[in-house]
Amino acid sequence: MPADDDLFGTDLNLLVLLRTLLETRSVTRTAERSGMSQPAVSRALGRLRVMFDDALLVKSGTTMRPTIRGGALLEPLQRALVGVGGVLSERPAFDPARTDRTFRVATTDYGAIVILPRLAELMGTEAPKASIEIGPVDDQTFRSLGETDIDLALYSDNPVPPSLRSRDLFRERFGCLVRHGHPAAARSEGGRLRLEDYLAFSHILVTVVGGRLGTVDIALAAIGHTRHVAVRIPYFATAALVAASSDLILTIPQRAAATFSGGSRLCMLGPPVELPEFGYRMVWHERVHAEPDHAWLRRLILKAVHPER
Repeated sequence: MPADDDLFGTDLNLLVLLRTLLETRSVTRTAERSGMSQPAVSRALGRLRVMFDDALLVKSGTTMRPTIRGGALLEPLQRALVGVGGVLSERPAFDPARTDRTFRVATTDYGAIVILPRLAELMGTEAPKASIEIGPVDDQTFRSLGETDIDLALYSDNPVPPSLRSRDLFRERFGCLVRHGHPAAARSEGGRLRLEDYLAFSHILVTVVGGRLGTVDIALAAIGHTRHVAVRIPYFATAALVAASSDLILTIPQRAAATFSGGSRLCMLGPPVELPEFGYRMVWHERVHAEPDHAWLRRLILKAVHPER
């Protein structure tokens, strides 16, 4: 029998045939079970004898009997082929109600704010024993998706490596948060801040990657204006707390702004300049695309984002 390094040249169908020959001790019955002709089975037996350097089965009257070597092969062949069959069989069905799997998702706190509350609620209903672990988006996120550290990332429509798969979740606009009683809120027109007030007050800039300018600064520069950024911070939730206790203006994605403006401390108004929309999506690696548990997680995220579907 070839060594492990030589298995590339081994026809595993011959081993299936040998198991059947040893079980039936008959070329005729082996031909019937395999759908092969008797001459083809005889030729295959000849190849097996060369492979094992043993006769394997010999005639004894009207039947065939295994040699000592052939008889010793039957049980390990049966075990080995059961294992091969298991490898080739369909992957087991995924049952959310029974799984205790931990799903790891990378996102900024914006993604956690707008998606995690509903996602956690759905997971608690459909997969009560499962858990979700949130990690940050950083310069290692896309590499981690290709390994085993992260199952999925929630990310904007900025470019990602071509090796990754993605699914759009929604389009997003911007909204402005100011504290209740803010002077600019009292002078707002049609639910939007006036440009002169927007420029007169200082701002909070949420910048996850640490940049000095944001979407607002680019839009203002296009019409010949600048703003004063008093606070730069990578956290949306903390930025909202700062806005609630100051006269600073916070411009962030509308879904997050709507969440923070639901109480009595902050109100949401439209920005005075046109700001581009952006897309938000989930991103994952090809290695997990066909896995039933991962497919379930992706469907659950879609359900969390679009409860009407």
